[in-house]
Amino acid sequence: MKGFATQYTVKSPTDQTFDPKTFFIAIKQKAMEKFKTRTKVRILLKARMEQITPTADGESVIEVKNFQSKTEKILMATNLDELWTKMVEQVLENISVFQVNGSGWTFHSIVSLDIHMVKYKPLRGCTHVPLPKFLASKKALINMKFKSEKRRNEDVQCFK
Repeated sequence: MKGFATQYTVKSPTDQTFDPKTFFIAIKQKAMEKFKTRTKVRILLKARMEQITPTADGESVIEVKNFQSKTEKILMATNLDELWTKMVEQVLENISVFQVNGSGWTFHSIVSLDIHMVKYKPLRGCTHVPLPKFLASKKALINMKFKSEKRRNEDVQCFK
């Protein structure tokens, strides 16, 4: 999407095994370097989960499961440490809910962490959104639109 959306992947080192909490501590700086202001961000942890089948041989099945945070906005005043902590807690909560709800799955290892970011452009004055034809034809709505660059400062007030 030509710079609108970005994804970064932080892979888990193959020579070490981490539990999720330790992994988040180890990669915090590397991950937070990717954060940019005026974006929306969410993190997605890909983890291998193991389930032992209740048969005589007790085979285990290992699958990659995804656990993600909610999408958060990064603004100029955003405290990145608090934001990181909030998103990590959401992911850890999702993992524990998944394990506790009788699924029989247990944590095995971490594959990677994906950081998804999109540009954040809140609606503001001087933003004109054309009405769909069926609404414009009713002549019942006012859709403000600034006319010239000279009057642009005055037209910002139309949003109020």
